Amino acid sequence: MITKFQDIISSWFTSIQFESADSKYIAAWLLFMVGIALSYGIYYLSQWLLSAVLRKINNRKGSLMYKAILDRKVLRRFSYIPALIILNICVHTFFSDHAKTLAFFSAIMNIFSIGATVSIIASILNVLEDMYNQTKFARQGSIKGILQAIKTVMFIIAAIFMICLLAGVKLQTLLGTLAGASAVLMLVFRDPILGLVGGIQLSLNKMVLPGDWIEMPAANADGDVEEISQITVKVRNFDNTITTIPTYDLISKPVKNWRGMFESGGRRIKRAIYIDMNSVMFCTDEMLKRFRKIEYIADYIDNKEKEIEKHNDDRKINEKLEVNGRRQTNLGVFRAYLSRYLHNHPRLNHDFTVMVRQLQSGNSGIPLEIYVFTDTTKWREYEDIQSDIFDHIIAAVPYFNLRIFQEPSDHAVTSINAASSPEGRIGK
Repeated sequence: MITKFQDIISSWFTSIQFESADSKYIAAWLLFMVGIALSYGIYYLSQWLLSAVLRKINNRKGSLMYKAILDRKVLRRFSYIPALIILNICVHTFFSDHAKTLAFFSAIMNIFSIGATVSIIASILNVLEDMYNQTKFARQGSIKGILQAIKTVMFIIAAIFMICLLAGVKLQTLLGTLAGASAVLMLVFRDPILGLVGGIQLSLNKMVLPGDWIEMPAANADGDVEEISQITVKVRNFDNTITTIPTYDLISKPVKNWRGMFESGGRRIKRAIYIDMNSVMFCTDEMLKRFRKIEYIADYIDNKEKEIEKHNDDRKINEKLEVNGRRQTNLGVFRAYLSRYLHNHPRLNHDFTVMVRQLQSGNSGIPLEIYVFTDTTKWREYEDIQSDIFDHIIAAVPYFNLRIFQEPSDHAVTSINAASSPEGRIGK
């Protein structure tokens, strides 16, 4: 029917003084234009029909897969297929007698077919990503980098075939040319190649996952990972700014990932207070009597006194001089108190280390470090627990005849200068 219709149009052009060959060529082009319009109509019609059917199915079953297909517009890409079939039939029917035109349009149709195939596969991969992100496995590892790597390889292969069709060269010839220019290509496509490698390593090794809190000083990044793609990783900092980091930098530069802390269920407190050295002394009987009234260390003091007394008696220590033998100090008793206080604290995770240790002394006094873990990883609760602990410690220090080392303020220096002036001494 199409051929007869083409003959009728060709005859009409011949009747108005056109050459027979020209008439057939003009008729072929006119019918091809009609074929293009028809293919467009079929494209929109098939898209509408498929979407309508899928929406009804989705409304009835409410499947995640159907929703992802609609959101990712997969049906639009599948609608290319009937349109391309119509165009391909038109090309081979109308230009069968025109070898050059047929060869040209056949190459164009092949390019369109490759593009449509790649587009369909890419949309299916997008649907798979959406479905995966809604599963419980998404938190354990992102597949976005792997899928983007697959897309990149697919696009490169499709581009090579398209170039072969457009240029009319064999695949082997083009690959040989690309191999010769590999050094230039490596330089031009350095970032995508490194991103491809980095994305695959991040995904397979689960080094960084969406939702992880990471710190990367080299990129001024300190916040939660929002997105991991083939080229970049997007981090939302705690001041709500966005930092974009090249994917490869996450495996080639130092990065601190706080995921382990969240998974463990405990967050570390590692902070010291500084004790004034001049306030450290041996405990007197009066001090020990007062310390025994403190609930956490009453038994500790009694047991320690028995141990020290036995040690000194066994070695016949001359106890008239306090420095001889062993004696308790107010700093040692204070450390014992802090250790018991922390072991009894209800908001600390006692499956982890609970320790009070003395660090190297310096110009700021004696550092007494608290090393514990809270029973929560939530930032606000963690800060409240930490503040409560150190509020108590700072308030408890004077009970042990100790002083916290503190740099003198302007007011303190002014007061000392005023007291040491002639007017201040006369006033006294």
